[in-house]
Amino acid sequence: MYGFRHQGVHRRPDWVSSKLHLWYFMLRVEKPKGAKRRKLYRWIAKEKLRLAELNIDQELIEVTCRYLSSYNIVTGKRMIELMERPTRQYNLDLTYRHHK
Repeated sequence: MYGFRHQGVHRRPDWVSSKLHLWYFMLRVEKPKGAKRRKLYRWIAKEKLRLAELNIDQELIEVTCRYLSSYNIVTGKRMIELMERPTRQYNLDLTYRHHK
C-alpha cells in the first residue's frame, strides 16, 4: 500500500503558525540524533512558551503539537474536541476577609 499512512484531520487552531508546522515536519524527517534536531526542539519550546504567554490553553497546545508530530487521527480528534470546548476563564477572589 502506497501513499500517506495518516491523512490527518483538516482543522487546526488558528494560532498554528507556518513555522511551527514546518518545524514539526522537519522533526519527522530528520535523523533520530543530531544537532539540527536539538535546535528544532529549542525553537519549538520557544514557540510553545510564546503561545502560553498569549493565554492559549496549555492542554490544547500540547495536543496540537502531538498531532503535528504524527498526524494521528485519534490525536487530531482530541485536538478538535479541545478547540470546540468553551474556554475556561479563571477568577481570583481579591476581597479581603478578616479572620478572628
